[in-house]
Amino acid sequence: MQMVERRGASANGDARPGDSEPAFLKLEGITKQYGTYTAVDNLHLDLPRGKLLGLLGPSGCGKTTTLRMIAGLLSVSGGQIKVGGDDIAQKPPHKRDIGLVFQNYALFPHMTVAENVAFGLEMRGVAKSEIATRVEEALEMVRLPGYGTRKPKEMSGGQQQRVSLARALVIRPRILLLDEPLSNLDAKLRDEMRVEIREIQQRLSITTVFVTHDQVEALTMCDCVGVMSGGKLAQLGSPEDIYERPANLFVADFVGRANALEGKIEDVDTVRFGDGVYKCDTHGARNGKATIVIRPHRVHVTPNRDRTLVSVMTNSVHGRVLRVTYIGDVVQYDIDTGTHVLKAEVHTASGGHAFAAGEKVLCEWKPQDMLVFAGGGQ
Repeated sequence: MQMVERRGASANGDARPGDSEPAFLKLEGITKQYGTYTAVDNLHLDLPRGKLLGLLGPSGCGKTTTLRMIAGLLSVSGGQIKVGGDDIAQKPPHKRDIGLVFQNYALFPHMTVAENVAFGLEMRGVAKSEIATRVEEALEMVRLPGYGTRKPKEMSGGQQQRVSLARALVIRPRILLLDEPLSNLDAKLRDEMRVEIREIQQRLSITTVFVTHDQVEALTMCDCVGVMSGGKLAQLGSPEDIYERPANLFVADFVGRANALEGKIEDVDTVRFGDGVYKCDTHGARNGKATIVIRPHRVHVTPNRDRTLVSVMTNSVHGRVLRVTYIGDVVQYDIDTGTHVLKAEVHTASGGHAFAAGEKVLCEWKPQDMLVFAGGGQ
């Protein structure tokens, strides 16, 4: 999908959350090239001390490459990586004072939990008496007191991930990096670990970069989210900004579920798609092709009735239910409007879902729930 710039987007990928706060982690034009292929393209980013940044995007967007360059596991092709003003881009990993948690835990199977956690301290020449105290504190921090003598194979996936987190934190790093740490856990355990990691990060006030492809993780855990595409930042902002005010069509379509409808701007704050004309914010545009985005859960499905009975402040279209998908907490309706299929999501009730396939309905939504991207997006 072509990225369409919208008001508030940065054309060069330069993004600085919290302008009033000084940057602790600063990426200045970092680039990673493999021959003629550019995996990360002139990326600029400022992250204040104690904040949690989520890097979100599809496979191959450059988010993990960015993380590995910060960690020192990949060399930079260009640019600087500064932590507290210190350029670490050319330093080896063990001299960057960074804690790293991997997706696959990366624990040593022949070592006990305590030995795994102590490993980084031993490599740094910390005294044995201090190591024992710090290992105990780290295991307490991740709710694993008394587990030091166990081997990784004797523990669940969630417990192993806690050990991996303890090992990263025990060295008291300036920066914590998390590389899709929850992707190997089941859904319920992911929910629990999201809360635990966020609580630990906030309690320690440790500056953290979290790489994920899971939108729920990014939106629920992070102070700010950077959506990446093609090695660049498509948008950086708060979770609410990313979801409610996407800077371009790529972000709107990638983050959350969306109806993306090809249409036309007919006048300021007036668009057409299909046979209908609708009110919404066109950001000053007066004409031209556009892609209109409506979130499915912002579409209100009601029994079929005359549109003249609907408030003039509400957009609406008639349709027929094509299919009903019961998911548990919501019911998804695919609704044929004659020219488009509109997806709607409605919270379930104990009485069951309200509409059946083949039934005529009226779909309603507020003008402010339409996002318009001039120029089209395909």
